[in-house]
Amino acid sequence: MIKAIDDAVHQLNRHRGLARISEPQSVGETTIIEVDVKVELPSRCWGNGVSITGVRATETCILSFDVDWPLSAPKVLLRKDFPLNLPHINPHSPGQYISPCLFEGSLDEVLHRFGLDAIIDQLIDWLHKAAAGTLINFEQGWEPTRRDNCPSTIIFSAEQVADIAPTDGSILKVSVNYFAIDNGLYASLDPDLISQIDPISNVISHDRAGKWSKGTAAAFILRTPNVIDTYQPETVFDLETLLARVEELGICSSHLAKNLETYYSHSIMLSGKYDPKGFYVIVVLVVNRPASLIGAPDRKTEMLPYVIRYDNPGSLQPKPKAEVHPAFHSHKLSPKLLAYTSGLTSADISKQVVIFGCGSLGSKIALHLGRAGFGRITFVDNETMSPHNAARHALVVDENLVFLPQKAELMEINFAKLSHHNSRSINDDAVSLLMNSTQFSDVISDDSPLIIDATASLKVLAAETASVALNNSSARLVRVLMYGQGNCALVMLEAKERSSRVDDLTAALFARCRNDAELRANIAGKSSEATAIFVGDNCRSLTVPMSDSTVSRSAALASMQIERWLVDGFPDESFLCFGISDALGIGMSWKSEPIASTTVIRVSEEGGWEIRVLDLVIQTIKLDVKQWGLNETGGALLGHISYENRTITIAGVVESPTDSIRGPACFVLGTDGLIQSLREAHKASLGYLTFIGTWHSHPIGGSHSNLDRKTLHHIAEDAGGLPAVSLVWTPDGLICAVEQW
Repeated sequence: MIKAIDDAVHQLNRHRGLARISEPQSVGETTIIEVDVKVELPSRCWGNGVSITGVRATETCILSFDVDWPLSAPKVLLRKDFPLNLPHINPHSPGQYISPCLFEGSLDEVLHRFGLDAIIDQLIDWLHKAAAGTLINFEQGWEPTRRDNCPSTIIFSAEQVADIAPTDGSILKVSVNYFAIDNGLYASLDPDLISQIDPISNVISHDRAGKWSKGTAAAFILRTPNVIDTYQPETVFDLETLLARVEELGICSSHLAKNLETYYSHSIMLSGKYDPKGFYVIVVLVVNRPASLIGAPDRKTEMLPYVIRYDNPGSLQPKPKAEVHPAFHSHKLSPKLLAYTSGLTSADISKQVVIFGCGSLGSKIALHLGRAGFGRITFVDNETMSPHNAARHALVVDENLVFLPQKAELMEINFAKLSHHNSRSINDDAVSLLMNSTQFSDVISDDSPLIIDATASLKVLAAETASVALNNSSARLVRVLMYGQGNCALVMLEAKERSSRVDDLTAALFARCRNDAELRANIAGKSSEATAIFVGDNCRSLTVPMSDSTVSRSAALASMQIERWLVDGFPDESFLCFGISDALGIGMSWKSEPIASTTVIRVSEEGGWEIRVLDLVIQTIKLDVKQWGLNETGGALLGHISYENRTITIAGVVESPTDSIRGPACFVLGTDGLIQSLREAHKASLGYLTFIGTWHSHPIGGSHSNLDRKTLHHIAEDAGGLPAVSLVWTPDGLICAVEQW
């Protein structure tokens, strides 16, 4: 300890901002060092040697080093008569040295990050600002009254109280539920702030030893009639100082005192049970400030709650003994508080979101959004919560329930616990909702900017691509799913007005796998097929086995991406976003890529088909056409066929073999290695893309020739009943023909 103090003295002597450093003095187990700070006073105060705020030209400060120095920072103290009408002063009792608030946080952290010099720098800067009266910067906001180590916490919405607090000098009395333990109180104001005419304190239960009790009490809410622009540190420690503070704020203290006396007497006479801890009442002073509070940019009122505890002698006393202490104010749980804690604004979280699927992935995404403040969520799921779902679901069902709750309803119930009272549950199948325009409009309003599909259902995907209601909606669709036992997480955002859809993005994903071995391996995993998991001796469920933490990893990344779109706005183009597991299988690398609009060609042949050509295919074709100029060129096409929606998605091109023939009036696709190349492309796309036909160019324009039709006929004959495509590039655009045997 002696050596450590010597080191401190050495550092202090080297600091240029200190005019004097005293010899260390031992006071019990602590060591005291006095330091003199030369304060820069405003020029008009040079003659007096004291600033208008009461700061002297030379301030003697005390550094108190505890026995654990240098592990802990020294306490910094000012003289006992230092002016108290300044902000950034820690709670103080009469006769004590004044403790300035030098740093928003622990001085221990300052010490270990920047050293003892940084603490002295903070002290000098604090004194200079105190002398100049600039400790509060109204542009930054009003500094709330500092309170530390309060034994009580009072929960209520500051915005609600500010809106309803009377402005005519009267007292608003509302009920309070409390739990008292040791010397403190944990209390919550009636969330509706309903006025009580003659409230009393009444205990509900307590332990025999008198260590704890719970019951109901009252809160007296009073507002200052004027704006109070003078900072006053917390000095309330009994009923007398509380009434004095009330009077200082321009509130009638005698009116409050009379109401408190009535409350005490009625509680003594009317309380149903004896509380060994006494009778409680909370006083909340709503103080009008000249600027918005730091941390509450929309509010210019400060909340100062106090707890009064009257002894319970069992009979009415003319002068009851009352203990008073300041209490912490804690915001009531609300979407706004969740958003603020998450770094968002209330404007961000006002958007309506619809979620299809409340399973393991959907429930976790929903709760991530809910905890960020997004509460206007409609849950769509027609399944019940089975016991085995608890292995990965975000919610847990009471094991004693005699019925299985609906997943959507369970989400709504738990969102209400998060203070989201405008969420709702729809116990319907997403497919029927998508295919029924009336039902769709009942569930998904015009102001719903986002639909999240977390079902991983191919049937839902098919319904989304065919949904007329979705085509007519302004909502953007996001599809979220996992592949390869959670090794790959995928988020697909459709383009504005569905100029590229989730089926296009799915095809684009597997087309990318052809050239991205790492993505391909993570999607494939060991197996993405569902496995029969026995959830009872004669009951099983098809699912992909993976741990809860693996699902949570994907859900967190997907939620972050979705949250950014909700906050920053949706891009016009579609996006393909995916995360792939790292070598250790713990982290994930995330990529987010825009996908250009899909070109749609509708053909009436073979009963009618919709041909969807991905932009990457078009760009590849254009480069090949440019290379060969006036000669016709071409190649083989890869794509995906959906009979359900009569859709053929062209997602890839296989380079033409070297024996292909190109000429001004003819292109003949070679055969050298073509079949092998097609097989490799099919395998590299994990079986999603197959050979669906050919493309070639007509540099001078024109539709399909007789030779083109004949070639298409031969391809269709060999396609085993699948439709075959012939795509022709012309200077005026793409034309397409389809044939099926």
